[in-house]
Parts: sequence; C-alpha cells; structure tokens
Amino acid sequence: MTMLILVALFFSAMTRAESKYFSNAWLTQQVNVAFKKLKENISPAGAMPGAVIAARSTAHPDYYYHWVRDAAIAMDALASYYDMTSSSLARQEIRQKLSEYLDFSANIQTVSTRAGLGEPKFNVDGTVFTGPWGRPQNDGPALRAISMVHWANILIREGQEKFVREKMYDSQLPANLPIKKDLEYVSHHWRDASFDLWEEVEGTHFFNLMVSRRAMLEGAALAQQLGDAGAAEWYAEQAQAMSEAIQPFWDASRGYLVATLHRVGGLDTKYSNLDMAVILGLVLGDRQDGFLAWDDVRVQGTMEKLIQVFSTLYPVNQRDQLPGVAIGRYPEDRYSGTGFDGGNPWPLCTLAMAEALYRYAAALTAQGKTHQATEVKARANQLVDRVACHAEKDGSLSEQIDRNTGYMVSARDLTWNYAAILNVAKTFSNIHERVKKAMIRRKKRYVG
Repeated sequence: MTMLILVALFFSAMTRAESKYFSNAWLTQQVNVAFKKLKENISPAGAMPGAVIAARSTAHPDYYYHWVRDAAIAMDALASYYDMTSSSLARQEIRQKLSEYLDFSANIQTVSTRAGLGEPKFNVDGTVFTGPWGRPQNDGPALRAISMVHWANILIREGQEKFVREKMYDSQLPANLPIKKDLEYVSHHWRDASFDLWEEVEGTHFFNLMVSRRAMLEGAALAQQLGDAGAAEWYAEQAQAMSEAIQPFWDASRGYLVATLHRVGGLDTKYSNLDMAVILGLVLGDRQDGFLAWDDVRVQGTMEKLIQVFSTLYPVNQRDQLPGVAIGRYPEDRYSGTGFDGGNPWPLCTLAMAEALYRYAAALTAQGKTHQATEVKARANQLVDRVACHAEKDGSLSEQIDRNTGYMVSARDLTWNYAAILNVAKTFSNIHERVKKAMIRRKKRYVG
C-alpha cells in the first residue's frame, strides 16, 4: 500500500466536505469538556472512591459499573493530561483522582472472582459483578498496569520514588502491590484464551496482545529502574514472545490485520475479522519502538480497508455536507446499545482512527515527507470534525452515533469517549508542532 493509494482513498471517501469545519478552538474547548466529564465519572456520589463508571447510563443500557479496561484507559489519559495542563488546580485534582484509583484498584485485586485478575467489571462499591459475562478479559490487567506504571513514572520524576516502592511496585513474590500483581498476571496468562475488548468473542486477540506487549515493556523498564532485574528480564522476554505471536494476524490474502485467531467461543458472525479493535490496539499499544510502525504496509492496509468499508456501510456517511467518515466497530456489528437491530458508528472508534492518522503523519514528518504528512493530518482533522458534527451542543458524547439520523444514542457520557478526546488532543498538538517546524525548515532551505 503506497502513500499515494492511501491518500487517494481518503480523498474519495472524505473530501465530500473539506476540512473547513476543523477548528483548534473546538478541540481545545472539547478538552475542557472531556476533563470535566471524566472527573464526574470518577468517584461519583455513592461509589467507593476510585471507582470509574463506564457511563452515566443506568438503564438501556446499564453501564454504571467499573470496567477494568475502560477505567484504565481513562486514568492513563488523565495521567497524560497531567503533563499537558498548566493549571495547578487541574493537576491537584488529577493527583487526587489517580490516588483514589490506585486504592480502588488495589482493593478489587484482593476480591475473590471467577476470573482472577481477568475479571472484567465490578460494582461501584468495589464488590464483584457476579452475573453471567464474558470471562476472562485479560486486556484489563494489562491496561491497568500501563496506567499505573505511567503514574508511577510521573511520581518518580517528582521525587516520590519511596511512595512508588511502598504502594505500587516492589520485587516480592507472590506479588502484593498492584503494579506487580498485574504484571505477573499478564506475564503468566497472556497465552490464555480471553474475551475481546467488545466482550463478544473468546480467543486470541490482536488488541489484547498489543496492550499486553506494551505493559510488559513498560513494566520491564520500571522494574529495572527499581532494581528488580530478574523481573525486568522476564517481562522483556514475554514482550518478545508477544511480538512473535502478533505476526500471524497479518492476512495477506485480505490485505489487513485481523482481529482474532483461534476462536473458542462467543460470537461466530464476524466473518470479515476486520475490526477497529486492531487500530485501537495499535494506538493503545504503541511503544514508538518501530514495531508495526504507522507507515508499515500492514497497518496502512488495515486503516484503508476500515475507512473504505465504513464510508459505504452507514447511511449517515452518505451526507455530502458532513466532513470525514463516522467509524464503527466492525462491519457485521448488530449492537445498537438498546438491542441488536443494527450497529452504529462510535465516537471512540472515529477518534481512534483520527489518532492513528495523526501518528502516521508524525512518522511521515520524521522522514522529511512534510507534504504527505500535511495531507494525512488533514484527513485526521476531518475525522475530528465528524465527531464534532454529531456531538451534543454542550460537547457531550454518547457511546454511539445513530447510523441513519446522526444523533447520539446508547449510553450517555461514555467515559472512554472523553479519554479519547484527551488522547487525540495531545497527539494533534504534537503533530501540529512537528509539521509546522518541518515546513519552516523546508522553507528556509528553499529561501537559502
């Protein structure tokens, strides 16, 4: 897949309305909305401090639970925002929320569950949800480890290594501190069959392996820094094994990375095996170490196919006056939030594709391909535009966008959406500055 082919596809799918909608002001304002909404969904009234609800919705659907996955993604985004914001008040609030999250996580790690640390969701009082569900979901502890390692690194940087050693990570086995518990669990269970991030299919999943690989590598670095050399070596070995296990997900005949191998249970209707879970895995598992880099033909082929499929799948994407493409989960999706009468685009999926494109633009900029980077950045802008077009007037984002009307539907104020906004804003800021500096350097060369 060449860059020219990819850009041609983006133009055909996305230039019905140019990026005239895009406004840094909207994204800046939306960051403020996202931060406010995230704070409201962490330690809500009546919940144990540190519980992170997946959404405000308590019925049709009921998402008023602490999902390990969603909570970890949200708290990792908050840790990133801690470094982005210049507000001392915001930083103080984030410290409080992350402290509560650490305590809540340590508490639920001690609760007896059917799936061990792979238990997917808990009641907001810290007790385990005991109803029927897809278990285990082993991406949860990997993502939680990522979020806590991220926060531990910030604390160490600020001179609080003693706290990290006492409350977050030590070398003891069996593990008794939260980061060590999750890293040990992931390192010994990543080969086990697990449910996917959509909680529908049991097998071996690209997403799970990507985030587990990142957890192992970042865990290894922390372990090495804290003098746990044996663990660091073990985690690094597991990361290498995961890298090898990820290679077979490339389907050369289809031209994209598939979502699941070795299915053993759950839905059997995902015939294409084409899924935004792959892009989410690339984004949330990105170590920027060259592994499945953004200019890799396998990554580009997957992005191309997903945009192509969703641009024609949903009626709302046929409206010429709207920018970009609203992206859903996978082509065969039937879940609408209140039933199974047809899948919809999801803001978090659309934002994940935007973030992937921004990261691709950054890779092109690093290679000196500033013109191509600018084109890709414009396509990413259009995806952000698309979410803006469907958002409520106050910036609120529900789980889904109705495939026909374009209105927000399903669970209101989905926590993951607001984490995605913070992540996209950070990535946009980085690439915007890189492209601008590259263009200035290029102009100086021509002038000179």
